[in-house]
Amino acid sequence: MNSSVPDAACHVDILLACYNGARYLPQLLSSIEAQTHQSWTLWARDDGSFDDTARLLANAAGADTRVRLLHSGGRPLGATRAFGWLMDHVPGDPQYLMFADQDDVWLPMKIELTLAAMRAAERVERGPVLVHTDLVVVDEQLKPVHPSFWRYSGADPEPATLRRLIVQNVVTGASAMVNAALRSEVGTMPAGALHHDWWYACVAAARGRIVAVREPTILYRQHGANVVGAVRRMGHGWQELPARVARAMRESTRLRATLALAASQASAFLEAHGSQLPQPDRDFLDAFSRIPQLGYLQRKMAIVRLRLRREDGLLRNLGVLLRG
Repeated sequence: MNSSVPDAACHVDILLACYNGARYLPQLLSSIEAQTHQSWTLWARDDGSFDDTARLLANAAGADTRVRLLHSGGRPLGATRAFGWLMDHVPGDPQYLMFADQDDVWLPMKIELTLAAMRAAERVERGPVLVHTDLVVVDEQLKPVHPSFWRYSGADPEPATLRRLIVQNVVTGASAMVNAALRSEVGTMPAGALHHDWWYACVAAARGRIVAVREPTILYRQHGANVVGAVRRMGHGWQELPARVARAMRESTRLRATLALAASQASAFLEAHGSQLPQPDRDFLDAFSRIPQLGYLQRKMAIVRLRLRREDGLLRNLGVLLRG
């Protein structure tokens, strides 16, 4: 898109994959309709819900021509594949795409603020860009839990390097906007992609840029059924040590499984984009993808050699080293 076009004239396409989201969906739809930037189209997919989700989406489409229901019913694909399906089926040639989660609430300036950061980045340099923002963590009733998801979880969005993102995603899809160049670079997501936002973040880090906006644009609802939720980073005081040890022991198995999945995704990423990467990044992806195949001591040595570190605290890292 011509950089001389005013931000207010830029059209934004929003992708919404829903599954049994009737309880919270009306609040999301209302918050999108209340955006200060009004040039948008919402493309929705009902992923085989058995509640009122499909009816709510159909009613919204009937009431506002900017809401379009592309698919309803059938066998659920899951969040990652459903968003991938939407990326492949959104009509036309979208310039800017955003992702919406059915249980969140968008703050009024979300599109306007994110789009301004995107346009500023494109004026500096053309190419693939992903912009993402902070989020306000709230409970099921939208009562504030913490004003910053990034501080709450202890996952700083920068530096957004490929090697860092391959180990742990720091981009929350519901806060992200991608441009046409990044969508083209990604193409159809491969089966090895774990999450649509994680894959897009890795491609942006490898082939373009990631811009972090430190202002929150979403009320990020936590209700116990989130596909991926906010986990509070515990403090470092001695009074929290017993709880930290207990949580580290409970979650070391989960972290082992996460490491294996991330390694599998690294292998898929190497296959899809390896030919376009510098040799050091190819070597890193290859070594990381092989970790689950190594013996116990070899795994520990590889983790240390590659300086793998999730930002979940010292004890969790020790759990990976000791049991991963």
